[in-house]
Amino acid sequence: MIDRIAGRLLLSYLAVVAVGLLVASIAIGSLLTRYENEATRQRLLDISQPIFNAVQTGLRNGRTAADVIGSISDQARSIDTRILLVATAGRRVLIDSDGRMDGQVIPAFQTASADVFTFRERDEEWLFVQRAVNPAGTLLVARRRAAFSETIRQLLPSIVVGAGAAGLFALVLAALLARTITRPLRDLVAGAGRFAGGDLRARVNAGGPREVRELGRAFNDMADEIERARGSERAFLADMSHELRTPLTSIQGFSQAIVEGEVQGEGTTWAARTIQREARRLIRMVEGLLQVARIEAGTSQSAREPVALAEVVRGAVAALEVQAREAEVEIHQAVGEVPTVVGDPDRLSQLFLNVLDNAVKHSPKGSSVDVGAAAQDGHVVIKVRDRGAGLPAGAETRVFERFYRGASEEREGTGLGLAIAQAIAQAHGGHIEARNVDGGAEFRVVLPVAQRR
Repeated sequence: MIDRIAGRLLLSYLAVVAVGLLVASIAIGSLLTRYENEATRQRLLDISQPIFNAVQTGLRNGRTAADVIGSISDQARSIDTRILLVATAGRRVLIDSDGRMDGQVIPAFQTASADVFTFRERDEEWLFVQRAVNPAGTLLVARRRAAFSETIRQLLPSIVVGAGAAGLFALVLAALLARTITRPLRDLVAGAGRFAGGDLRARVNAGGPREVRELGRAFNDMADEIERARGSERAFLADMSHELRTPLTSIQGFSQAIVEGEVQGEGTTWAARTIQREARRLIRMVEGLLQVARIEAGTSQSAREPVALAEVVRGAVAALEVQAREAEVEIHQAVGEVPTVVGDPDRLSQLFLNVLDNAVKHSPKGSSVDVGAAAQDGHVVIKVRDRGAGLPAGAETRVFERFYRGASEEREGTGLGLAIAQAIAQAHGGHIEARNVDGGAEFRVVLPVAQRR
């Protein structure tokens, strides 16, 4: 039972109820004690007053104290009361209506009530009030404490029954509360079991207390993310198998033609070149996939040093000048001094080479690619804008997926350039945004500025 949340909650509730009943019992006991003391005091005063009056009246009429006490002793005994006359000095008993304590000393022990005193006789406790009848003698009217405790004994069964009913009600309420709290957790466990069993659409109803609702929503969010990741993984595997099949089919077909002698003479050289080109493409594709995987996993060794980003961008532009001239595209750069960033200069150079290469490929002959840089809100923003046909509808984020190609994309590419660039940017704490602008597409590389020490 202690291993289950419901059991622990139930035990916790019972502990709280037990403590509450204990505190209530102490409080009730204290109230009953005060009630008993006050009731005892008032009862003794009520009983003693007529006796005091009778004794004083008899003494004023010239009767002796023994005669007066003897005349009312039967009446006092009928109400379980005892009358004693003690010497004021020394507290020695002069007269005892029961005749058992003559000559003994009775000290006056104070009780919780100011007017009530106590003494013991033969293991019995007596409560009494006293009044001086003359300078030499004091009259005591006493009664057993047990007589006053009878009221408490009469109330005790009702108190016990009430406490038992309260405890039973608390037990039922604790069980219901524990069940209410643990039901959403059981549903969550069942949903997690279905999800672990392969049902990726399994979700739970986020109910119960706020913390349990938050846990249910967190599980649903996790399940959504895992389902999305699994879908992306399946789509990636399908795309990868398709992309790898194309060069492998060419390699297998041309190599088989050479082996079977279907291609001879100059055709053999052409087939071998085709095999070589497709093999290189396959190698680039595999290396690109490995690079993206290493960057995203954080296992790729990267330097962490201050980088003058303006110099890196200018170097990437210079490296693509020949390719741009062959494509009859001009690269216009307006990159001034911008704040430094922290990262790997080689990786960042590859990032801008990939983005610029993509812009050059999508720019028609005779057009240009504009490159600019600026500091903005603690970041460096590098803009690369082409004059091509722009991005297809809804492709603003898909262009960074592996193997994604637009409708006009050349098939010789691997479809990994922008995916690698985005992975490098994210590894440096930044990102790349893509959008359509008038007359082409614009890519914004956003990287955080190096913090000054």
